[in-house]
Amino acid sequence: MPAARRLIVDTNCFLRLYCSPVMPLMGVLVQGHQMFTISSLIEEFSANPRLLAAYPWVAKAPKVDDLRLGMLQLSAAENRKVDAKKKELRPYVDMAVNNYRKRNIAISRLSNADLTLLATAVVLGAVIATDERALQLIVQDLMGDPDEYPVGVVCSLDVLAMFERANMLTKEQRTTTVDTWLRLGERLPMTWRADYLRNFNEEYG
Repeated sequence: MPAARRLIVDTNCFLRLYCSPVMPLMGVLVQGHQMFTISSLIEEFSANPRLLAAYPWVAKAPKVDDLRLGMLQLSAAENRKVDAKKKELRPYVDMAVNNYRKRNIAISRLSNADLTLLATAVVLGAVIATDERALQLIVQDLMGDPDEYPVGVVCSLDVLAMFERANMLTKEQRTTTVDTWLRLGERLPMTWRADYLRNFNEEYG
């Protein structure tokens, strides 16, 4: 049996997935992927008063413990590779963002935490779970050279679909989870309704 591929979940994605009843979340094997996050993303959540106020249940046990248990443990050599990859990627990433803006695609510059996530995924050959449009577009660009950049990207709805196919989530629980996102005022991607239809062969609502 082939080894599970790492699925590294970013901040907006793990906050949304923790709205579902799937627990534990981190470390879980689903559809050939094992879910993790990285320390800089946990710190990004823990240091953000707005996110702590909006998602108080993630800052408490058992979910905060699950989050910390899912933090990737990298060797010293892997950390050095990630640091080097960040330096290599930053000029390309900034150029890519500027090019998208010139095409009237309004995306934000990647934060240091997102750049760390991207570099980690490249070094480990992992898949990124994110709803950040800038990160999605840049990963899709890098995927054009899979030998150099063995990465992949999925969104929160893709992960919910993985859970549902693995019988870890029912259809009713899936719709309740998305209802929760909307009730919380989540700024879902512009493509979320199309992503929902693509994953579940039905329109939301």
